[in-house]
Amino acid sequence: MSGGDDPVILIHGAWQGAWAWARFVDAWRRHTAIPVHAVDLPGNGVDGLPARDASLERYVAHVGDVMDRLGRPVSLVAHSGGGVVASAVAERWPGRVRRIAYLAGMMLPSGVGFGQVVARMVADHPDATGINPWLRWPEPGVVSVVPPEAAVAIFLHDCPPDVAIAASRCLTPQGLGGLDLRARLTAERFGRIPRLYVEATGDRSVILPVQRRMQALVPGARVVSMHTGHAPQVADPMGTLAHILPFAQGRTA
Repeated sequence: MSGGDDPVILIHGAWQGAWAWARFVDAWRRHTAIPVHAVDLPGNGVDGLPARDASLERYVAHVGDVMDRLGRPVSLVAHSGGGVVASAVAERWPGRVRRIAYLAGMMLPSGVGFGQVVARMVADHPDATGINPWLRWPEPGVVSVVPPEAAVAIFLHDCPPDVAIAASRCLTPQGLGGLDLRARLTAERFGRIPRLYVEATGDRSVILPVQRRMQALVPGARVVSMHTGHAPQVADPMGTLAHILPFAQGRTA
């Protein structure tokens, strides 16, 4: 499927916002004129929606609104939990999504949550729990926050120290409804979309064995590796660009 200059929508993960793409967007705009749009998902600190009211349905509708404004098919690039959002968007509007790139992303089967995958692996991989043991819950069972020191240790350990510290302070509360995401997907709709999976080999949040389990559960994506932690777009924006740009242009190699 060709694309060339299809606009690119960047979808962030939990506790994040469009700010998480800033270093990547800077690199992107220096090297290509392809339009790029980093979204702020509802309830993640920008639109005034309480974190407790975040949901997959709201996330999908928001990305749909962005696509409406662009008025043409798009490529989706999704980091971490944003992967479920991208899959759900493609399922709803398969004719408007050219391709999806998952960046250390949650590429999950229909109806399956990330926690289910982790639960089946944690006996053999105790570190598969990732950030969960570090979370604080100002609204127990409803809204969680990531302490800055945990963000640096788990999400951003391989980033320049000043970048890691600044990013850790930007994280916002995350409602469980926007964290425990499960998309209903079909082979006829989501399954027809070309996919790239960029695995992060040093990831401490979505550890590599979990990433590879998701690749096995949802086969068909082209896979490339980056030797980064959980946020390749922050730690190595140029390296991330080197993988994402050819894919967004419809090139297969």
